[in-house]
Amino acid sequence: MLEIVKNVYPFDVLTEDQLHYIISGSKYTTFKKGEFLFHEDETVEELDIYFLVSGLAKNVLHRSSGKQYSLRFYYPGDLIGIMIMLTSGEMTFSVQAMEDCNVFRIQKSRLLDIMTSNNDFSKIIFESIGNRMKTLYDEIKSKSSDQDDENITLFRTKVHNLMDSPSFIHEEDSILEAANVMKDRDTYGLVVVDADKTLKGILTQREILSYITEPDRREKVKDWMKRNPFWIRDESFAYEALSYFKHEEVDFVPIMRNDAVVGVLTSTSFLNIQDSNYLDLSYRIQKAVKNEDLVQLATVKSETFQQFIGDLLIQESPGYDVCEVISNYNDRLHRKIIQLTEKEMREEGYGRAPINYCFIVMGSQGRSEQGFHTDQDNGIILDDYSHLSDTKRVDSYFQAFTEKLNQKLDACGFPECTGGIMAKEQKWKRSYTDWKKAIDEWLHEIDAQEVQNTTMFYDFRPIYGDYSIAEEIRRYLAEKSKRSLSMQQLLRKDALRFKLPVGPLGRVNLKPKNHLFNIKKSGLMQIVNMIRIHCVKYGVKEVNTIKRVNALRNMQAFHPRDAENVKMAMHILLSLRTRQNLKELKEGKPLSNDIDVRELSKGERQRLKEAIQIANRLQQVMEISFNRNRVV
Repeated sequence: MLEIVKNVYPFDVLTEDQLHYIISGSKYTTFKKGEFLFHEDETVEELDIYFLVSGLAKNVLHRSSGKQYSLRFYYPGDLIGIMIMLTSGEMTFSVQAMEDCNVFRIQKSRLLDIMTSNNDFSKIIFESIGNRMKTLYDEIKSKSSDQDDENITLFRTKVHNLMDSPSFIHEEDSILEAANVMKDRDTYGLVVVDADKTLKGILTQREILSYITEPDRREKVKDWMKRNPFWIRDESFAYEALSYFKHEEVDFVPIMRNDAVVGVLTSTSFLNIQDSNYLDLSYRIQKAVKNEDLVQLATVKSETFQQFIGDLLIQESPGYDVCEVISNYNDRLHRKIIQLTEKEMREEGYGRAPINYCFIVMGSQGRSEQGFHTDQDNGIILDDYSHLSDTKRVDSYFQAFTEKLNQKLDACGFPECTGGIMAKEQKWKRSYTDWKKAIDEWLHEIDAQEVQNTTMFYDFRPIYGDYSIAEEIRRYLAEKSKRSLSMQQLLRKDALRFKLPVGPLGRVNLKPKNHLFNIKKSGLMQIVNMIRIHCVKYGVKEVNTIKRVNALRNMQAFHPRDAENVKMAMHILLSLRTRQNLKELKEGKPLSNDIDVRELSKGERQRLKEAIQIANRLQQVMEISFNRNRVV
């Protein structure tokens, strides 16, 4: 080690005695590809410093959402671990070997001793820590900005759903009268109007304080009101109003409909974007310490969550946004259950996960289109580990881990998949390389089962763990599927099997024998399938149907009119299904995708017909394409 490091920066500033002191307490160690040099589960006290002799390693940041980011790489000659050498407590990142790595493990205590006696060496170390902290901060900022915004209701909620009733005062009234109105109505501000009820300005507690503290004793409201205030239309979106509060430093905004003030917004109005009870649910998920704490928080158990979803529907939020809210909530439950399962594995002596992994969801949850009627469609992508000396330990760990996990999910309202699409099944628990092999098999050894596997897997979405290996699989799947014309043709053929209740002349039949209309099989499934096939053809990597449609429109593979039609149809179908599920939950009935058409209003039946006709047109276009490209 002396020969390796004595001329290497920063060891070249040490005396020979200081070098010998560090080296005599060091140990030469090898880490195989995929192994962790150290992991977030370890405490800082357990950490030593690593000098990387050969190989490549990466720094992995662990976020509370379950997502991991690779923030930097380590190359031969780098010191690993110095950034947290002077900290205490738990780490939030790990270092993983990307290749076989040979390292010298240096005792942290000896390095600290040398830093106290060699100012040049200490200065170099502190400068390195500072530079790395700045780099990490910039990277974290950049990566965080790429995260999907889960508060989608902010961008979908209309202002009229948030506003409070306005209180008025005449511009000729006195400040004392205005103060009494504020006190009586317990309001922060008043809308100032003239005799014709025309908006003239606003008067808030801020102006009242100005009146009290300033020597000018003018008494009229018009003398103190804020003229030409910011205002916004009642059909505007919440984020438009919020921009006033953020950038214009306003705290009271009138809401206009035509020329009349119909409401007001204050900074507290935005607390209604997500009901405080819903925020309480999210907090309770985060603070849960055992699986039993989560059972009553499941979507099918929590009346609070169901009320929240019902309110979104009443507010006429798009059906696909409402389903995304449900999916995001279920993602949170999944992540917490995974964390509790990891903890249980450690408590039972299995230790932490021996390699990196990524937990994925598929089906409606993968597409973020989940309703209340759902089951488990999940899998797991393991980092490659065949080169490790103890592969049986890896197999044993993840078999026990996934069995526990699927069982806990079942207890929390996610029934096990009858088709066996679960992480505990070997078919859906593979290493990175084995997943690529499976994709190749599905695309070349084509039969009905492979078509089904491809369809299911194409909708996967990572929700916990090392997202980078999932993203690599996503790219591989998209590129391979795009080139497989035979698979695309079979996907078309498979999708066309599911016929819609539409007659030869385009009439929609809404009179099934038992009056029950299956939303999923007679509308949703056809739209999802048709859009997915277009995405396979053009290599689109988006998973959510609405995002897929937008991507196809942006690359001019889809006409803007057709894209809007698909969005409207998805909104109608998902809203009807969600409303039906809420009704079934309230009445204690089994959840289903069936709606009784007799209970629909005339307007709802008409909108349902429009959605089915849109799905039918998509299927007709696909059928023409299938017949044109059919191989006889």
